[in-house]
Amino acid sequence: MISISKTILAIGLFLLTATATFTQTSATYDEVISKQKKGQVDKYITQNGEEFKVGDTITLGIAFRNEQFDFIQQNAGIAYYPLPNTASNSQVVIKKINISMKTVLVNTTKPQGFVYGLTVINFESAIKNGEIISKIMSSDQALAELKKWKDKLDLGLITEEEYNKKKEELLKYIK
Repeated sequence: MISISKTILAIGLFLLTATATFTQTSATYDEVISKQKKGQVDKYITQNGEEFKVGDTITLGIAFRNEQFDFIQQNAGIAYYPLPNTASNSQVVIKKINISMKTVLVNTTKPQGFVYGLTVINFESAIKNGEIISKIMSSDQALAELKKWKDKLDLGLITEEEYNKKKEELLKYIK
């Protein structure tokens, strides 16, 4: 009886160790491009340093070509269909992150009012082209924000100290 329990325990520990060995928990943009990572991961760090994890909520932006999304498809199970622009500003939850052939593919829940879940075919391109709204400011966004703060300073609405603090915060995004 004791030897059976030890055998079952040993098998369980082996399976747990083997699963942990082959499970990739995260990947970065550089690892994807250099083919160091492939398969399913729980977390992905984009080229601009933003982190996305399974379970995170993401907001869809505006379709790159206005009528339908280029990099986001509806996954109907047997075929993929372009997501129409009516899904703009929808929020979806990341269900799976998969890396294949130097590309990050993300599966999500369906947007409200839609039948199918989504597959982001090229996650980096979707972010770059505004189909997924990034939480990290672009250089242009940071510059526009800094100009607003400068106007507030010039109008006497904020102090020089407040302006300098905001400027220091925004400079890391301005290229």
